[in-house]
Amino acid sequence: MVQEARSEPIVRARRPRDRKAQIVNAAGDLFYRRGYHNVGTGEIASSVGITAGALYRHFASKQDMLAEALIDAFDHALDLVDQESPADLATLIDGLAATAGPRRHLGVLWNREARHLDDERRGRMRERFFGFVREFQANLDVARPELGPGDAALLSWCALAVLTSPSYHRTELSRDGIVDLLNRITFAVCTTPLPEQMTASDATPAGETGLAPSSRRESILAATTRLFYIRGYQAVSMDDIGAAVGMTNAGIYKYFDSKAELLAATIARASEPLQLGLTRALASASTPAEGLANALDAYIDFALVHHDLVGILVSEVTNLPDDQRHSVRRSQHDYVEEWVRLLTGARPDLAEVQARFVVHATLTVVNDAVRTAELMRRPGLGEDLRLISQRILAVDLSSPSPLPRQRSEPPLTSGTAHTG
Repeated sequence: MVQEARSEPIVRARRPRDRKAQIVNAAGDLFYRRGYHNVGTGEIASSVGITAGALYRHFASKQDMLAEALIDAFDHALDLVDQESPADLATLIDGLAATAGPRRHLGVLWNREARHLDDERRGRMRERFFGFVREFQANLDVARPELGPGDAALLSWCALAVLTSPSYHRTELSRDGIVDLLNRITFAVCTTPLPEQMTASDATPAGETGLAPSSRRESILAATTRLFYIRGYQAVSMDDIGAAVGMTNAGIYKYFDSKAELLAATIARASEPLQLGLTRALASASTPAEGLANALDAYIDFALVHHDLVGILVSEVTNLPDDQRHSVRRSQHDYVEEWVRLLTGARPDLAEVQARFVVHATLTVVNDAVRTAELMRRPGLGEDLRLISQRILAVDLSSPSPLPRQRSEPPLTSGTAHTG
């Protein structure tokens, strides 16, 4: 007897409720690792396990995904600082650390990728970002009424740099471990005693540029550095560079074969003096502590004068060809590892992993400060950065944290609704 085949009901997979958040997190991670221009929507869709068509049911464009990744973090941070009854400083910092810790991509997305947003989206991001800075500064003014004019602004920017510093390295540590480190370091920054601020007549303005170079090649590199720093590598053409130095494209090509070669030359110009400064710092020291102090002084002095080169090192390395990018990354890694060696030599209480987070926090504070126009107008910024950096490098990580810890961390969901 032949039995009639029964048709089985078709079971359709249910769309996860958090699909939009999954897309935002996947896009943010890809933009962070490879750069906005190097990531396609098809790749984002594939990383979430959906088709490109399904992706567009949630987002109209790649820019929307980038904007949403930033909105998510900014809205969480604004909720913490914008309250009718502000929390005490320790509780506020604890909440910010719990928000920033799981979002390691935040600093890179804001400092490197947000410029790829259109004017309207970038305006909304800037409004949220600077709103957070203003509110955080207001909280600091209440918590530390002894601060002088501009001190709360300086400490707010430096605290934000600490919170975003894990974005610039891949050192592995548990989420709770990262949050605890950020908590302690940010609190150390916000409680740094600052001297009475100098008047403008007492100090040389930071970042004085002096005379322009006279040689054609140097003029091209100087103009390229300014343009890449202000507008970003992707937004600058060879025509723009030629116009900046009064030359045709053909004239530029006599010195450099391509825009990529110009970027490589600019980054080499930034990398080499850093390594030489570190070499001199080590040569004039007899202990790890002295070497670390010398390295800090050398880095701050370099960054104050060459803030544009610092900005290019932070934001443009991903645009180099693969072999050159890997070479620069190795050089940067070696530079940081020398700092880590000095710090662990001066402070045997620190594990290497902890020291790496501390060093990156220190370097990010300097990097962000010298790329913030408001702070670069501050007399005595170099000395302030030394005091804040010394505070970070001396942070106590061995004893139980005196700061409150949140029992649960904010969920990684999409928001609703320095660069700088």
